[in-house]
Amino acid sequence: MDTNINNKNLTLKRKAQSFLDYSALIAIIIFALIAMSGYVYKSVNARFAHVWADLYHPINGVR
Repeated sequence: MDTNINNKNLTLKRKAQSFLDYSALIAIIIFALIAMSGYVYKSVNARFAHVWADLYHPINGVR
């Protein structure tokens, strides 16, 4: 009977640890995406500027 209670406690602790591990991983991924969003926004705008320059200014456009 005592070993059954100990096994349940160990299982509960493992589940709690796994939950904390996954929570930390998700938080790190969200932080990385937020940190990268500015760079992605700037690169997309730069690409649109190059396409716009090529379409509307074919002589002076960026190639």
